[in-house]
Amino acid sequence: MTSVTLTSMANPHVTVDGKLLNLQGRYAEVAVDAEAPFLQGSLVQFQTPQQLYLGEIESGWTQPDGHYLRVLIEHSVDLERAAAIRRLWNTDSIL
Repeated sequence: MTSVTLTSMANPHVTVDGKLLNLQGRYAEVAVDAEAPFLQGSLVQFQTPQQLYLGEIESGWTQPDGHYLRVLIEHSVDLERAAAIRRLWNTDSIL
C-alpha cells in the first residue's frame, strides 16, 4: 500500500492522509486516517511516487475498521515525463 494525502483542489489547506488500496482503470480506493472532510463531488488531488492524480470524490463510507473514499480519476500526470519536459524547457541550447 502506498501512503497518499488527498488535498482539496478548492481549498489546498483541507487534506486527509491515507493509504491507496486499489487503483484500477479510472477509480482509486483510499483508506483514510480520519473521517474525510470531502463531500461527494469534491475535486481532489493525490500523488504516488510516479503519478499525480486529479479526480472527484465519488463516494465515501465508514466501516468498523475505518473510513474509505472512492475517487473517479479524471486526469493523471506522469511525473517523470513532466520532469523531462521541464528540463527541456529550461535548457539554454537552441535546437
